[in-house]
Amino acid sequence: MFVVEEKHFDIIRLHDELLKILDFIDLPENILKIEQQNSSIVRNYYANAIDHNLVDIKTVKYIVNQNIRAKGVSERAVEQFLKAEKWLDSQLEEPLNIGMIHQLQRMLINDVYNNKEDINLFSSQTARVPERLSLASEMEIEALFEFINSDEEYHPIHQSWILHFRLIGIKIFSEAKSKMALLLQHFWLKKKGYDLNGLLSIEHEIHSNKNNYLNFIFETSDEQTHEQSNDLNAQLSFGMELYEDQLERLKLLFQKYFRKQVEFDKLNPRQKNIMNYVFERGYKLKEIDDSILNKRQKLIMYIIQNKGFVSTKELVSEFDCNRKTIQRDFTELTNLNLVRVISQGAGLRYAVNLNEEKNSVMEKYQADFLRVEENCDMAVA
Repeated sequence: MFVVEEKHFDIIRLHDELLKILDFIDLPENILKIEQQNSSIVRNYYANAIDHNLVDIKTVKYIVNQNIRAKGVSERAVEQFLKAEKWLDSQLEEPLNIGMIHQLQRMLINDVYNNKEDINLFSSQTARVPERLSLASEMEIEALFEFINSDEEYHPIHQSWILHFRLIGIKIFSEAKSKMALLLQHFWLKKKGYDLNGLLSIEHEIHSNKNNYLNFIFETSDEQTHEQSNDLNAQLSFGMELYEDQLERLKLLFQKYFRKQVEFDKLNPRQKNIMNYVFERGYKLKEIDDSILNKRQKLIMYIIQNKGFVSTKELVSEFDCNRKTIQRDFTELTNLNLVRVISQGAGLRYAVNLNEEKNSVMEKYQADFLRVEENCDMAVA
């Protein structure tokens, strides 16, 4: 039985929040494709680095982009990893099955080593005889896949780590075991919609924690000297921490692009605070029920968030309506604690309210730190 810790749910919520932030910042399609390509390169590079097929990342990029032809075993390992990932993408409608293991063996091992150009009368290298799975290993893999395919108790992210580490613990082939586990884990996350639009690169985090990762591999291969359930619980916690590290890394990437969009470096300190707030909270506007804010009021909030502050006069011109209509909108937005007044008289402007107060109507859209403070106050009472 695997133990799901409370902090794991915070990690799952972070994933869901990042998807909303990604949608909110609305990256141009060409930028998203570039980052998806970069993530593919990173996955390839670090997965091969874990398996000791060392190729510098620039070469990996050239091979993935088809700028150079793969030569030698290490470069072909990169090329075949890419082909394996693309093949698995074509199988997303299929459940996990033993045929995937055999196909990955052909692509990641047989096709890498049994290259006709390397093997001839004058070379010392000979063709490798393909390894065969033992009946016991096949039965273990099929049981694992059946469990993952049918399980309804664990979250897909948990399932992906269970799949990864259980597969590592089964005696399959003499090499490429980590790459197979990583490829099938990514396949599962993508199948279930938890790969953040192809931007996830767990391989990076595993390589950064390679020694700890290898310790887990050796433990599960060591005649089960530890009780299996305890090993798997430790592995699940370890995996979820790596997943969280990857999400935090991607959050910084999204923030970088958002700051470019709003020309963050040109803003004054107050405007920078507002833009940081907008990055963390702006997506929540899309969740606000139409019965709370009408379409024009939502647009007003988007304008304020993008500009930092705005005047009634500017919005009268923007929406081609009378001043009283806009003033009523601002009164409602102020009462809901979404905006606040800055300056006075002719310089009066409205800005995002960074210091929200509890409001029963807007409670579920309020910042998380407000709920934390409120819960703490109740505990003290």
